[in-house]
Amino acid sequence: MSLRLLCASFACTLSASAFAELHTFDQAGTLTVDTAAPRSASLHITCTPEADGGAISVELVVPEAYTRKDFDYDDFEGPDPSAGDKVLSEIAWTSSASSTSISSAAGGWYSPEPPESFHFGISQLSHRREAPAHLLAAIKEAGTLVWTQTAFNDAKRRLVATFAFDAATSRRLHDTVATCLPQVMPARKPGG
Repeated sequence: MSLRLLCASFACTLSASAFAELHTFDQAGTLTVDTAAPRSASLHITCTPEADGGAISVELVVPEAYTRKDFDYDDFEGPDPSAGDKVLSEIAWTSSASSTSISSAAGGWYSPEPPESFHFGISQLSHRREAPAHLLAAIKEAGTLVWTQTAFNDAKRRLVATFAFDAATSRRLHDTVATCLPQVMPARKPGG
């Protein structure tokens, strides 16, 4: 299933069922675009655990993206973005005991919440052994999550967002996504 269809499916799942069980997690962090000064960003994760139609979504929220125009947001926006099938997102988790990372294509959209923000999103169906589930399952203790977004037309342009997790934050994330993860997640090689 393509990222575009999965994101559309996830949005339809949320709007079609007012009774869908939805779990959300938000974490504040910082981001830089190339050598610009750091500014705020947030990580938003949702989990709908339904066996048929549920999804996990990992989003990087960039406030004031529409106003600043400091990155190639438009290349990732919409149902058919220019960058939609390009693997330009890397999300890495590092703790004192382990590290893991995933690489993926990301879609995106402008949003009024927070004002004039842009959301980069990576999604998968719930209960599947796919990259987002492996990444989220690895977060079990204090550590750091770094989302590196490479520009579509210039591989040297990077948006880098960093999120620090203490042990309580990692537990809160685990509690949010546990019902969407496969029952048993196989071990994954570092960097895989």
